[in-house]
Amino acid sequence: MFKSKTTRILVVLAIIASLIFSLAGCSSSTATKTSEFQQVLGAAAKYATSGKAPTVSAKDVYDKIVVGGDPSYFLISLQSPQHYEKGHVKGAINIPYADFWKKENIAKIPKDKKIITICYTGHTASQAAMLLNMLGYEAYAMKYGMMGWTSNPDILGIPVFTKAANYPVVTGESKPTGSYALPEIKTGKTNTNDIILARAEAYLTAKRPPTIDAKDVYDKIVMGNDPSYFLLSVRATEHDAKGHVKGAVTIPFKELFKEENLKKIPKDKKIVVICYTGHLASYTTMALNLLGYETYAMKYGMMAWTDDPNVLNQAVFTKAEEFPTVAGPNPK
Repeated sequence: MFKSKTTRILVVLAIIASLIFSLAGCSSSTATKTSEFQQVLGAAAKYATSGKAPTVSAKDVYDKIVVGGDPSYFLISLQSPQHYEKGHVKGAINIPYADFWKKENIAKIPKDKKIITICYTGHTASQAAMLLNMLGYEAYAMKYGMMGWTSNPDILGIPVFTKAANYPVVTGESKPTGSYALPEIKTGKTNTNDIILARAEAYLTAKRPPTIDAKDVYDKIVMGNDPSYFLLSVRATEHDAKGHVKGAVTIPFKELFKEENLKKIPKDKKIVVICYTGHLASYTTMALNLLGYETYAMKYGMMAWTDDPNVLNQAVFTKAEEFPTVAGPNPK
């Protein structure tokens, strides 16, 4: 009887050990199945479906933060040090866009505040805001950047938007029809934020321009039929139906970061993203570059393509607010 009882105990212990090993194996197997691509995709999808506004107006920044002193916000200027010293939004620290991905710079950004990124036109600010949102921050781009704040050419440092080119548009729905393999990304990292930052480093150190002009899109792609490009509109389907760039397919931003929708985008072409003003396209551009696509935002979006209000579906940039700026180097 003793031997029988001992045997039963050993059998039970063996079964328990087998179950523990099996469960551990399942956990390990599940973790293995979550690829780097899927981790980055998950971070992009979480923000895209959050319903958060991508931008905040220059007027709100001035009223609530500069004048109102709301301590729940943190301002970051992405200007070059030279332009920052000539004039920037009061209270903004300077982290140039090209160096934004560096861990020592990310470490300067508080996680318990709402981050406002500020650039020249709103494009790189939107890219930086998307990166921060994917890293778990709450970030917004200041709409139109310093172009919306001041018209001082010494501070702006670049030409600003003036008017639409009024290129022709195509009406009706434009659904994607292709089916493509997804990119693979391999950074060697396991933590999602480390993977995102490694991908940001690869993208931003490649020194590709963040945008492409509407004129180049029209000349090279629409008229030139350059087959190396793929046009993607992230506007609402009903807005694109009223008028979109010829050849562009529509996948709204909030629906884009699903595997079944990304499979409609070719990974071996240069992706040009089109939105309303360039901001949402720039959010998309950052995420797609992190996911392994070569992507550019069409500068100023449909606002640069046409001035037809029926196509645009929103107010467009007209002039700067002319708020005061502060000169001087980055505070230590």
